[in-house]
Amino acid sequence: MNRPSTYQAYYKTNVQTSDQLNLIIMLYDGLIRFLKKAEVKIENREYEESHNYLTRSKNIVQELLSTLKMDQGGDIAKNLQELYLYCFRRIVEANLKKDPQMVEEVIRIVDNLRQGWIQVRAQRKQTTELTQQRDKKLRVQG
Repeated sequence: MNRPSTYQAYYKTNVQTSDQLNLIIMLYDGLIRFLKKAEVKIENREYEESHNYLTRSKNIVQELLSTLKMDQGGDIAKNLQELYLYCFRRIVEANLKKDPQMVEEVIRIVDNLRQGWIQVRAQRKQTTELTQQRDKKLRVQG
């Protein structure tokens, strides 16, 4: 019987205990990692490997699409959907044309989106900390 490596066990635990926002950021991290690997493989004319990384990238974009709550997200969800679909099409096109510049374009888009989610996470953390401080003060005063 194969035992998972320590890294795999840690990663599985990390995924299972992360909240939705952290999971989205992890998806972006994986997407960027696979896109960068695909870009290098295309540049090195290792097309089978680039295809594999681009396929994995498409799968992550599909997962990101599935996380959208269109009925609750309004314009933000619609805009994200359009960006994800654009990235998906560019990944397919990059895979067909073996064009590293197309992959680089998707990396830039995804990295910008990732940075936005990181800011949301930081703001959420700050709001939570302020709320906890306020609640603590109220308990002390009350």
